[in-house]
Amino acid sequence: MTLILKQMPLALFFCCLIFFANNGPKDMVLAMNHGHGETHHGHEETHQVQSEFDFLVEMIPHHQEAVDSSRKIMAITQRPQLESLAFEIIEAQEKEIQKMQEWLSLLYPDKHVHIRYQPMMRDTEGLSVEEAEKAFLEDMILHHEMAVMMAEQVLEKDLARHPELKEMAVSIIESQRDEIELMKKCLQDWF
Repeated sequence: MTLILKQMPLALFFCCLIFFANNGPKDMVLAMNHGHGETHHGHEETHQVQSEFDFLVEMIPHHQEAVDSSRKIMAITQRPQLESLAFEIIEAQEKEIQKMQEWLSLLYPDKHVHIRYQPMMRDTEGLSVEEAEKAFLEDMILHHEMAVMMAEQVLEKDLARHPELKEMAVSIIESQRDEIELMKKCLQDWF
């Protein structure tokens, strides 16, 4: 049973991918329950990336959530490896947010930006430090997998009209895959 629960976030992610593939470029709803008596990520909507503009508009709040969650875990964790990971997420994604905001205003000055983002990360308030660390790792793995999927769509569909954005998509895929592996190892070693 423990093995099944540990594999739950990854299994749910793949179920969502199957749903997404079967329902086309419509809204995808991720309803996740990890036995906490409530929906894990709440009501979560995302769109299949259709353009460079879509990618920028959706990735900015996605990155911001990762930054905010990383700040929260840094404030409570006593694990140097987790503190270091959270710091690296904050540092990398704040720089990417700044670049993406600049690109939006420079490349799409006349386009209306309508952000419709639902958080993916659980609220860890009221959890013990260990519970919050575990929730952070589980949720950030799924969060990173979603970012990788969006960046892969940019490359696979050849949506990047500017080389800088293509480079960022490649960077997101590489760095976040590495962090996913590290987080999976942390989960396995610590919990």
